[in-house]
Amino acid sequence: MTVTESPSVVDAVRRGLEIHEHTGADGHRQVRAALTLTTNIERAPAQLWPLLTRPDELALWFGPVTGELREGGAFDAPGGVRARILEIEEPHRLSMSWCRGAGEDPLLVQLDPEDDGTTLLRLRHTVLVDAQEFERTGPGTLAIGWELALLALASRTDGWRSTCLRPVPAPTAQWREGEEAAGYLRAWSVRWAAEAVAAGVDEGVARRGEMETARVHLAR
Repeated sequence: MTVTESPSVVDAVRRGLEIHEHTGADGHRQVRAALTLTTNIERAPAQLWPLLTRPDELALWFGPVTGELREGGAFDAPGGVRARILEIEEPHRLSMSWCRGAGEDPLLVQLDPEDDGTTLLRLRHTVLVDAQEFERTGPGTLAIGWELALLALASRTDGWRSTCLRPVPAPTAQWREGEEAAGYLRAWSVRWAAEAVAAGVDEGVARRGEMETARVHLAR
């Protein structure tokens, strides 16, 4: 990874969004949204792997995880998530089914070594949602949890220090109540609204989704 200037902590993550809308035989419109978050962490894949696959390590930054973190295993994660591990290629690839409520969505975490010794971490979560709900809330509502997770991972590993040239805050419950957190949440909302526009969403609809994303998460 070549860095020409130091990005803000918010911009240490690169974002991508693909959306496909389809209408069922009953006339119900749905949107399949593929959210991709990519960042570089200053550790090798083999060093990052335990932080993603061991419950004791996950508890230190992601939250309590219980179950079997092995190929074919299932585990419970924060937020009422029930996940199944579909495929493991240690220490580079973790493919899962991520279930919250009735939905069961593909989640892929890819770790690739870079020439500068960092790891290119790519997280891709594909979600099927009601089209009207997606238009109301935008992709940011789906993505903020992953933004917080990557911030927590970077804080735990000190993995953005050379990129951002500043300490990265740990998104604790206390931090979430402060002004710095509010600034991050607004910035993430803006960036995901921009991704929605780039993916073909009407700008007015995207901006309404931006405001709703910020409102929901700032109220927590």
